[in-house]
Amino acid sequence: MSFKIAARTILHLGSELISSDGIALYELIKNSYDAGSKTVRISVVNRLARDVQRAFLQSDERSELSGAMRDRLLEGLIEGAPEREELRAQIVSAKDMRSLRDAVLASNYILVSDTGRGMTLEQIDTAFLTIGTRSKLRPDGQEPGVTTLGEKGIGRLSAMRLGSRLLVTTATVNDTHWNKLAIDWSRFDHKSDETIDEIQLTPEKGHNKTVPDERGTRIHISGLNREWNKAHVQEIALKDFARLNDPFASTARLPIILHYNSELLPIPRIEPWIFEHAHGRMEAKFRQLASGEWHLSGNMRFGQRQEAFGLSEVELLSSSEVTSLPVLRAIGPFQVEFYWYNRGLLKAMDSVGDLATVRTRLAQWTGGLMLYRDGFRVLPYGNSDDDWLNLDRKALARSGFKVNRAQLIGRVLITKADNPHLKDQANREGLIDAEEKRAFQSILAYLVQQTFWSFISKMEKISRPPKEPVRQELLEQRLANQDERLQRNLSLLLSRVPEARQQPDIIRELKSGIAEISEVMADVRELANEYQEGRRQLLNLAGVGIAVEVLAHELNRATETALDTLQSMPGSASDRVTSVLAAQLKTLQKRLRILDPLSTAGRNRKEKVNLRAFLDELVESHEEQFRREGITCTVVVRPDPKSSLTITAVRGMIIQVFENLISNSVYWLRQQKRINPDFDARIEVELDTQAMVLRLTDNGPGIQDSDRDQVFEPFFTKKAAGQGKGLGLFISREIAKYHKATLDLERGDDGIYRTFVLDLGGMS
Repeated sequence: MSFKIAARTILHLGSELISSDGIALYELIKNSYDAGSKTVRISVVNRLARDVQRAFLQSDERSELSGAMRDRLLEGLIEGAPEREELRAQIVSAKDMRSLRDAVLASNYILVSDTGRGMTLEQIDTAFLTIGTRSKLRPDGQEPGVTTLGEKGIGRLSAMRLGSRLLVTTATVNDTHWNKLAIDWSRFDHKSDETIDEIQLTPEKGHNKTVPDERGTRIHISGLNREWNKAHVQEIALKDFARLNDPFASTARLPIILHYNSELLPIPRIEPWIFEHAHGRMEAKFRQLASGEWHLSGNMRFGQRQEAFGLSEVELLSSSEVTSLPVLRAIGPFQVEFYWYNRGLLKAMDSVGDLATVRTRLAQWTGGLMLYRDGFRVLPYGNSDDDWLNLDRKALARSGFKVNRAQLIGRVLITKADNPHLKDQANREGLIDAEEKRAFQSILAYLVQQTFWSFISKMEKISRPPKEPVRQELLEQRLANQDERLQRNLSLLLSRVPEARQQPDIIRELKSGIAEISEVMADVRELANEYQEGRRQLLNLAGVGIAVEVLAHELNRATETALDTLQSMPGSASDRVTSVLAAQLKTLQKRLRILDPLSTAGRNRKEKVNLRAFLDELVESHEEQFRREGITCTVVVRPDPKSSLTITAVRGMIIQVFENLISNSVYWLRQQKRINPDFDARIEVELDTQAMVLRLTDNGPGIQDSDRDQVFEPFFTKKAAGQGKGLGLFISREIAKYHKATLDLERGDDGIYRTFVLDLGGMS
């Protein structure tokens, strides 16, 4: 029975596809789980010092066996190692270099054993010896209702990564004997003189089973490719095995029993205090609602403060890099849970140790979000060298609170059944790059970088001790009182100490000090007035920036359209292209005329504004945009359609408010059309001249109740990166306040907020 693969050409697949010792053992552990084993045992036996072993194996195989060779090997035996005396006997009794070499190669080994279903002789040949098989996916290859972890058929290459010799001992419950397969990978090396045809790999029957219903598999790997000392095994236990099973779960799905030279090594779990002392937390679920739509919702905590959040399909398409609704829905359901730590707030704990110990033990688990499929780790996400959500790069670019990998312990849960498009790469180094994977990754990044970061930044500001506001009139009174006291004390000084009159320099200095205090008071008053004016100018400046950004986009779109058309049409058609561009530029000119009051000359003075004419002009300036976006916009005046309303306001500021509201509506109506191309997008502007109220309503996705107040906060946005700064509505509400008006949201019958209400009743 010949080996089913061209062995020489795939000899290095073990090291190419399996990039670390931890991953190699992980693949063998998953095989045990897929075989139905309830536990897996891993024993690392180190009987001979690595440097002694290596020196002997590097010697010429044709050398004469000498006593000095035996003595060096005997000196290299590790005290207290299991089966040490057995190895000593083999070294002493070896009759030639070959038998001694075999003993040295077998001196250190890794044994992975389980009590799973085992393999028959036929299964060893058709499954284990054939790369790329997926026998575990066949109905006869697994138990009903059991999810298989491995399906690439490359787990056996892990043994090649770990060592040059492999001995498989296995049996099913129906076998009367143990089945064995021995492979010496070095025979396939280029250094070997043997040809492929000369190498026969034949599974064979071993000794009879002593217990009839005994079953399972033992993978014995020797000729190890590196030193497996205790420190290396402990590192794998801490960095790999501890995170292999979901450490957030109360119990491990597949317990791993790990020994090094008969010493039981613990595999740590996350200690309860780590969860209990987190400064922030997020839990979220992406699931399908009864309506058929998908929704991402959850809860965030900062100290004792909590806040719920939700993201609809439209909002997810907007905020992330999801390319289409089918891609979003194809991701499938998942759960997210993570804990955030402000390292500056960590303290020593009696039950843990000093601050350094607390930080060290916490650092064992931080690293970002780990990914788990059916309770088992998907590598390398969450490793110390993997920033799959770009958290560190984003954190470096921000001021204030950071959310980087060193501050996070988290997990994302998916399943093989529910997330079929999120598949492992062949080398187990992450998910296969696909639209669904990129969409999944983008949503997770948005949750951490935007949703959670905005929440903790806001909560941090709220939790600051409030400062007692200083009213200007009180400050003036306090300074006036001090001025009066100084004058009185000066008079008393002169009356009680006549000699002071003989010191004109002192008197002059005192009077000069009093005068300076009066000047400082005048400066304070002027600064207060300048602050109010500066605040208004700042709002203007921010509004101008947003308006210019919108216009720049419109201008770029117009010129790009013209250039594309010119390139696709013959020269004779250039006149028509020019006319198209002229029409688009004419539209921009209308927009510019509307925005002219934002200029330095016009933005600071109040004037009479006829709102009816103003709204007509504003909507007309957006006609081309509405036509292009497929939006119907209407202006309704109540109670009398012919009535009007005149207000006294800074025209440029009022323009900013409506430009921001229209821009917001257009954006979200565009996102709604991504979900439903036949969607009939509408905007209605209603002016109630009697109540002095103006409403702007669209039929887009609207705003959830949980976001009602947040949308008016600076830098809160659910738009994609580069699509908005989260300032438009904040600026609009501040402008309304400046005019003694209010800007708020009105709830619809379905509980969604789709109407902005500008109440002008407080304006003088």
